[in-house]
Amino acid sequence: MTPGQEARLTWILLFICLALAALNLAPRLSVGQSPISHEQPDVTVAIAGAVRTPGVYSLPWGARVDELVSAAGGYAAGAEPSLVNLAAQLVTGETVFVPEVITPVGEVRVSLNSASPEQLESLPGVGPVTARRIVEGRPYARLEELVRVKGIGPKTLERLRPHVRL
Repeated sequence: MTPGQEARLTWILLFICLALAALNLAPRLSVGQSPISHEQPDVTVAIAGAVRTPGVYSLPWGARVDELVSAAGGYAAGAEPSLVNLAAQLVTGETVFVPEVITPVGEVRVSLNSASPEQLESLPGVGPVTARRIVEGRPYARLEELVRVKGIGPKTLERLRPHVRL
């Protein structure tokens, strides 16, 4: 083999090696976009109380209490929807309870936003001073806001919860 043929063969082999390297690296050098799909499982929750069809329901991830109430056929007669946080996001395994306007012992719940101080005094542990403070703190969007009233802490709120509504 002559030196010219050797040089030509070297260039041919070099070209073939570069072509094969380029073919091998091409997929790695190009950035392709693939869609990211992140699927969330359905949430399984229970609903009880004053709804038309209490039970266990599976709803799409991210569903809210409002959707659960709708899935359960809506509120039953005598339900007190103001005591339910309809915007709360559902978590698998939880139970949502929709209370009734009438307490378990047959009394009508006292409205925090419209009851007179005398009506508020009928609540357990609420005297004239606390009743006046409740009236001064109106309006309330959620029962939990009652803890802003001086003299009402978490324990008192839990004692009042079955007797009051918004």
